[in-house]
Amino acid sequence: MLGIIILLLLVGIEIGMMVFRLKSKSNQSELKNKIRIGTFVGIALLAILQIIQISFRWDLLFVVLLIQATLAIVYFIKQSRKYKVKVKQEKPYKASSAVRTCILRSVFLAALLIPAVLFPQFKSLPVTGEYKVATASYTLEDSNRLESYGDGSEKRKVSIEFWYPEAQEKLKDLPVVIFSHGAFGFRGSNHSTFMELASNGYVVCSIDHTYQSFFTKQTDGKVTIVDQNFLKDAVSVESDAYDKEKIYELTHNWLDTRVDDMNLVLDTILEKSKAEEKDDVFQMMDINTIGVLGHSLGGATAAQIGRIRKDIDAVIVIDGTMIGESIGFANGNEVLTDEAYPVPILNIFNEKHYRDALENKSIYANMVICENAVDAKQTVFMGSGHLNFTDLPVFSPVLANALGTGEIDRRYCIETMNQIILSYFNHYLRGTVELNIKKEY
Repeated sequence: MLGIIILLLLVGIEIGMMVFRLKSKSNQSELKNKIRIGTFVGIALLAILQIIQISFRWDLLFVVLLIQATLAIVYFIKQSRKYKVKVKQEKPYKASSAVRTCILRSVFLAALLIPAVLFPQFKSLPVTGEYKVATASYTLEDSNRLESYGDGSEKRKVSIEFWYPEAQEKLKDLPVVIFSHGAFGFRGSNHSTFMELASNGYVVCSIDHTYQSFFTKQTDGKVTIVDQNFLKDAVSVESDAYDKEKIYELTHNWLDTRVDDMNLVLDTILEKSKAEEKDDVFQMMDINTIGVLGHSLGGATAAQIGRIRKDIDAVIVIDGTMIGESIGFANGNEVLTDEAYPVPILNIFNEKHYRDALENKSIYANMVICENAVDAKQTVFMGSGHLNFTDLPVFSPVLANALGTGEIDRRYCIETMNQIILSYFNHYLRGTVELNIKKEY
C-alpha cells in the first residue's frame, strides 16, 4: 500500500508539473530542479523517520532520486553569479515535450517502484521463544550422484541453511528439524516457521532442491534458477494436461531426487555431528531426535523419508499429497502400499485440498495411509489456499493472490500453523507438551 501511495504522489507531481508547463508555456527548469531536490529530501525524511525502511524495495528509487537531486544542485550552482560558468542554452518550450516527459517519467517511476508494490513492507511475524536466532549456510556435494538436470556432467550439489539458537552459553541436545520446500519454492519459503522453532530451542535445516527451487544460491555465490523443463512439467501436472501414468512417472522421479537430497543432508548432519571438530550448529544437535516437514512436494518428501528411515521421530505434511505411498500403476490407477505408516504423522490441509481428499477418501493416499498409521492426525484451515502455508502472502500479497491463496487472514493462518508445528514437535520430539490440535481452524 505504501508503495502505491508514493507512486501516486510522484506521478501526481509529474502531472502537476506538466499542467503548469502547459499553462505557463515554459520549460520551468528552475521549478523542475527545485522539485527534484524537494522530492529527494521528502523520501530521505521518510527513511529517517523509518516510515520507509531502506531495502531492496526502495533502493532503485532512492538512487535515481539522489542522482536527480545532485544534477539539480549542479544546475543551481551553474546558475549562481558566484561561479562564472557558461550555462548551456535551454531548449525552446514545446507542449508535446511537456506531455511526453510526463508520460515517460511516470512510467519510469512506476518501474522503479515495482519492488515496493510487489513486496510491501510488513511487520515481522512474531516468535514466542526466548532465543535470538543465528543462521549458517552450506553447499553439499553428493559424490554418488550425477546431476540429473543440465548436461549431467557434474555431481549433484545441494545448498542448505540452518536456523538455530544464538546463545552465549553452549547449548546442546537440541532437536533437529529438516524442511523441504514446495515446487519452485526455495529454502526461505517458511522463514517465520524456522524462526519460531529456532527461537524455542530447535535446530532447523531447510533444503534448496537445486533446479526444483525457484533459485538456489551456493556458498560460492553461484546462483541456479529453476529448470525450465521441470517448471513446464509441474505446471502441466497441476493443470491435468498429462495422463495419470505420465503424472505418476514424473512426480515419482521428482520425489526420488528430493529423497536423495534429504538423505544427503541427514547423513551429512549425522557425520558432522559426530566429528571431533565441528561448527557450533553441529555441536548443538541431538541427532537421536529428528523431525521432518515440508510444504506441497516437500511434504511428500518428508512423508517418504519418514517411511524409509529409522531415525525419524515425527513427520508433518503441509498441504502435500503423499505420492510416495503409491508404489505402482495398474489398470489406469495408482496402487497404494498396504504397509502401516511407521512414525507419527500430521497432515495440514487447505480447504479445497481437504474437500477433494474427503471426496476421494478410499483412493486418496493421505487418507488411506493415515487410517493405517501408527499415529496419524490431520487438521484443515478453512478458507485457506495452498500458498497460505508459506510466508509469501505476508511477504508479497500480490504474488500470493495471483498464485493461489484463500480468504483466510494471511497472518492468522501462518502464525497459527507455526504454533501447531511447534506444539507437535514439542510433543513428539521433547515429550513436554500435551497435544491439542483442532480438526479445523
